[in-house]
Amino acid sequence: MDIEVLALFIPISMIVLGVAVAIVAIVTLHRRRLQRDEMRHKERMAAIEKGMELPPDPIETSPGTKTGGLRSGIGGILVGVVLYLALRGVADEDVALFGLIPAAFGIASLVSYIVESRRNSHGR
Repeated sequence: MDIEVLALFIPISMIVLGVAVAIVAIVTLHRRRLQRDEMRHKERMAAIEKGMELPPDPIETSPGTKTGGLRSGIGGILVGVVLYLALRGVADEDVALFGLIPAAFGIASLVSYIVESRRNSHGR
């Protein structure tokens, strides 16, 4: 096998593997959500048949949502700044500006975290 073909095969195979892992994760999470909804439906139907009071629906929140925005915001800013500094040391200033893209996502995440925390504190 030619070395150029092998060098081209490695990133292509990693992209295909990454997409496959993402698809498996999405399908697994979807099935788990469907099973949870089916169990909730069975529980509610059993309560209706017995004449019992319906249990309240659980609030749909993912674990760690209160600190998730803060953590991802700070992490994005730090990764962006470090990437900017590393690229500036290796390449020219124009290439180093691409390191600020993760920092912009980090800032957006922090702004979202601040807005949500203020909305929750004023709403309660």
